[in-house]
Order: sequence, then structure tokens, then C-alpha cells
Amino acid sequence: MTKLLVTSVLVSALVCGAAFGQTAQDTQAATPAPAAQNSLKLRTVIIAVPVGSLWIKLRPGAPLCFGEPVTRTWTDGRRQDNVSDYEPGFKTELEKAGYKVVAPGEDNLFETEAASADYEVAAVITDAHIDGCFSYGGLWVKSYAGDVQGDGTMKVDWQIYSPIKKQVVARASTSGTSHLDHATPGGIARLLVDSFASNVAALAANEDFRVAMTAPKAFTAGFQMPGAQSKIPLSGSIKAGPRKIADAVGDILTVMNSGGSGSGILVSDDGYVLTNAHVVGDDKDVRVRWSDGLEGLAQVVRVSKNRDIAIIKTNPRDRAPLALKRGAVTPGDRVYAIGSPRGKNFQGTVSSGVISADRVINGLRFIQSDVSISPGSSGGALLDETGSVIGITVMMYFNEGQPAGLNMFIPVGDAMDFLALEQH
Repeated sequence: MTKLLVTSVLVSALVCGAAFGQTAQDTQAATPAPAAQNSLKLRTVIIAVPVGSLWIKLRPGAPLCFGEPVTRTWTDGRRQDNVSDYEPGFKTELEKAGYKVVAPGEDNLFETEAASADYEVAAVITDAHIDGCFSYGGLWVKSYAGDVQGDGTMKVDWQIYSPIKKQVVARASTSGTSHLDHATPGGIARLLVDSFASNVAALAANEDFRVAMTAPKAFTAGFQMPGAQSKIPLSGSIKAGPRKIADAVGDILTVMNSGGSGSGILVSDDGYVLTNAHVVGDDKDVRVRWSDGLEGLAQVVRVSKNRDIAIIKTNPRDRAPLALKRGAVTPGDRVYAIGSPRGKNFQGTVSSGVISADRVINGLRFIQSDVSISPGSSGGALLDETGSVIGITVMMYFNEGQPAGLNMFIPVGDAMDFLALEQH
């Protein structure tokens, strides 16, 4: 009988043929994860407007705006722009929303590139357009000087990067606008940076960005951290969209090793499957069973025993992976668990409940839920209402031999970090 010690409470790893036991009398609650306010800074601004796109259209004669327009198309292709032009608006809008922004150089006067912020932000401008008029007396042409009034629009793709985890932890797309009532010196540049600032305000309100920025800090005393490993790309993961819970069942497999069985989650379109380390055990190859009963082999690619997580690879059979949603969770939110309790005879079992808490046990984060699980559910998915994977089933607490409704799930972000998985 294999044993797993977690805060001196009786627990069971949810894999058929394996149980984890201790005395049931000691049932103290684990300490909740500490709240954290992460800092960030703008690292890169890239202009990626398609070559040939009309991006400036100005009529002469401000403020009346009459005559044939002067137009310019974008000819520079993809290029990096000067961050300092955009940083004031970035800082102002995010600090207005309550975020902590570190300006380049202000955190370390001797090393302007020192990455002391918790997160770094890259902005890719995918579309920009200025529509207005200019005053007589000469137009900018190349320097973008001149008195201009009108409207600006811009679209930005954002990437939020963790220097500690060495990976992008959030992505967002926003759009923004700007307006100048009167002909203003340097009006084109003003409309551009104001449109960018409008995008920053939209970023501050974006849910994925908010989740990343309110997540516990990556370095917290007593936390176990993943080691450096080569990245494993999860093909098709970024484009994976919302799914009905009933449809998600087809992406949850039964995983069978030489001593028992558990569950697994298809997370890439080329066959990578997340499961628990205790589900695969010491085997190098395991069998997998799909929801339609077809079985095949899977290779154990990487295991993190201290985080009890593993990644295996099999034939995906042209199936689309489930979306992965990392970040903080909210107690009270509805969730669903899918797995193979008691083995393949109960494969595809769906149960529902709510998130009970965000826990830290022995330096590892867990999502606590009252959703029903049983031995054999290990490695299965905890899904939110959009059908996105937020956690991986790992263990349950017992009280006097009976399930206590205190079930633990590995946050999918932690699983990805400990296995060095990267969405593609």
C-alpha cells in the first residue's frame, strides 16, 4: 500500500489499485494561498501592421477639412518601436486601474534592463489608422509633425511574460480609439499614443490579464518551484476554444498502467495528455482508452513526482484538445469534474460542484472543490463553465473512512510550469 503524507490528514490518490492512508482524526484546514499584487513593466512594442494597409488619411484645411485627402500606406513591415513613446500612457492607465507599474530603469538606476518587475508586457500593434485633417502651412510627411485633428483607432495583441517562469502566462487582444477636437502640433503622434493608451485601459479590464496579475507571486517563501527544463510545445492549445461539458467528455481518457488505472486529459492536437505521476507510476509506456472504447499505447514523456503530474503522448485521432485556463480561481464558481472513477467501466463520468478554496499544502498550490470524485478519477479534468481545464484531479480527503467533500486539484498553470509545457 503506497502512502502519501499531506498535512497529517487521511488522503487517497485517485487511481484504481492504489490508496494513500493516514489517521483520520487530524483534519486541520491548510493555509489559504496569500493574496499578491504583482508588478509589471512594458518591455516591447512591435508594429505589425500589414504592408500596404492604409493607415493615414488627412484632408487639408483644418478645421473645415475640405479638399482631396493625403493618404499614406504602411511600408515598413514588422518592426520594433520605441517603448519610451508608449510607456507614459501605459503607466498612467494601469496605475489608474490599481496596478503597480515599474518604468524601465526606475527600479535599478545602474542596470536599466534589470527585470525586477514580476511580469513583462509585449504589445504588438496589428492595426492603426488616423483619419482627420491638417492645417495649412506644411505637413509632416516623414517626421509626423504638423497640426492635425481627427480620430485614431488601433488594435493591439498583448503577451504577459513571467521572467521567473520563462513563459507567456496570459494573452489578450484589445482595440482603442483617440480623438483631437482641434488641430494640434504633432497630432499624428498624439493620436497614436492616445489610441495605445486606450488599448492599455482595455487591457486593464481584460479578465485573463486580471487573473494573471492577481495570481500569487511566483516566488513565495516555502513554495516548491519547478526546475529548468526544455519546453514541450502543446500544438493547437492557444486556439482551443469554449466547449460544452458534454463535448469535453471525448477528450478525457482512461490511462492504464501495470498496477491500476486513472484518467488523462488531451491538451494538444498532436496527442499530449496530462495525467498524474502516480497514475503512470514507473512505467515507460501505458495504455489509454478513448470515450468510444478504442484503446492504444502512450509513451510517458515527462514526470514531476513532487508535483504529482505527468505528460504522456499518444495518437490524438484528429481530436481537438481542451482549452487550458491558468490563473486564480474564485470560490463559489461552478465547476465540473470528468474522469474514470473505478476504471474504464465508469469512464466519462461527469459531476458538478463549486470551487471551495485556493489552498497551499506543503508548499504546493491546490484548488479545493466539493465536486464528486472517486479512486480512478486521478488525472482527470476540473473544468469551468466554458469547458476550459482549470485543474487536474489528484486527491481527496477522508473523515473516519468516508469522503469528506474536500477534494484537491492541481492548478493547470502549476502542471504546465512543473512539466515546462508551452501553449502553441
